[in-house]
Amino acid sequence: MTILVTGARGNVGSRLLTALATAGRPVRGSARDATTLRLPAGAEAAELDLTDPGPAAADALRGVEAVFLYPVRGPIDGFLEAAAKAGVRYLVLLSSPSAYEAGEFARPIGLVHRAVERAVASSGLQHTVLYPSWLATNAQRDWADQIRTTGRVAMAFGDASVTPIHPDDIAQVAADLLTRDTFRARMQILTGPQPLRLREAVATIGDVLGVELPVDDLTRDQALEREQGRMPRPIVETLLDVAAASIGQTAPVTNTVERITGHPARSFRSWIETHRTDFLPS
Repeated sequence: MTILVTGARGNVGSRLLTALATAGRPVRGSARDATTLRLPAGAEAAELDLTDPGPAAADALRGVEAVFLYPVRGPIDGFLEAAAKAGVRYLVLLSSPSAYEAGEFARPIGLVHRAVERAVASSGLQHTVLYPSWLATNAQRDWADQIRTTGRVAMAFGDASVTPIHPDDIAQVAADLLTRDTFRARMQILTGPQPLRLREAVATIGDVLGVELPVDDLTRDQALEREQGRMPRPIVETLLDVAAASIGQTAPVTNTVERITGHPARSFRSWIETHRTDFLPS
């Protein structure tokens, strides 16, 4: 049984590809440009555009019985039809809590994920939807440049509550679901082991680096201006509003990672320790 991992360049897809290949599973990773893939030993490459699969879909899906689907903007019905025709029996969809959370499900991020979920549900393919919490990799995306260049972090709503999840845990859950049917529920909600306020997450990075990282509190408008050009404004507005709404609350924690993988969910600190150099001045 070959497993197709779409979005194989991503934080989760690349780790899943490696986990499956290391376990000796026949696995194929896909991207729009297959030459950009860095494949582990034993993995195959496929060129595939999920929104415009064309004849490439048949090659990518040859001998495939299970698929890891990375969400994309745009129609994926053609790919899902090709998957069903090729004999795919099961699919794991990486989604987001934004598809169902208050204040998010009817806004841009939630609408994208809901559209993909609807397409998968309409395909008739057996599937499980993964809903991971705040990704530990967000710290790198949002703060690494600031920390490297200024030794500080400027943010709005530093008291927002999140439960960071290690991408390796998401990949291991997906690998389990793709290779055995024990936990193939309609959905699995995944979190890290401990809720943190955003400013506590920054302090954790500082502790690992051995320095103090001051947090400069921004207003919502200041944060919008700062993020101009980095992300579309409606996306930034949604993220800021979600952060503001979480202040005074405790982000959810589940035991799903441990229940499926057999080990406790990895801490945010463990991800920072592994990626410590990403936050150091170059």
